[in-house]
Amino acid sequence: MTLQEIVDDYLLHNKKIRLHLGCGPNILLDWINVEGELYGNQESIYTHNLIEEYPVPANTVDEILSVHVIEHITPEKVPFMFSEWLRILKPGKSVAVEWPDLLKMCRYIVDDPSRIYSDNRKIQKRSVAGIFGNIGKHKSIEMLHKWGYSEESMCKLFLQAGFSKVEIQTPVFPKTEMDSRVVAYK
Repeated sequence: MTLQEIVDDYLLHNKKIRLHLGCGPNILLDWINVEGELYGNQESIYTHNLIEEYPVPANTVDEILSVHVIEHITPEKVPFMFSEWLRILKPGKSVAVEWPDLLKMCRYIVDDPSRIYSDNRKIQKRSVAGIFGNIGKHKSIEMLHKWGYSEESMCKLFLQAGFSKVEIQTPVFPKTEMDSRVVAYK
């Protein structure tokens, strides 16, 4: 079944449409889990390129969640992706984005410059591997980070895309304390 087919089925049966975009291997119950080619074509995961137009009618999605995805997308692709999210969301509904916050990681390194190179994996995740991506864990070049964001820059991007309101919240799915979460409302 394709993403369009599952969304059409949800609409036909008047079910809440909650999109978990860039889900990777992390399947959430009661969500339509969507991933690109890297993890796509697995049971319970629908394949779609997240930076392309969505095969979803306007004003039909109840909620969007994207965790540790935005940093893998080149910055020039983000405005279109956000405009698509805005298009498919119902009025008043939200998108939540979580990511490794570049500003927090830079402050972490500045507080103790020895953290820029460490054999300690926890320190690596909070510093250089958090900024650039963990090439030791993920061998695919797609898994390297393409850009970094702070809470403030993420809020600005959502507002520029036309979202009416943004909130900085505590991450729900943090990998480290360097993560941030912004919720934007249509």
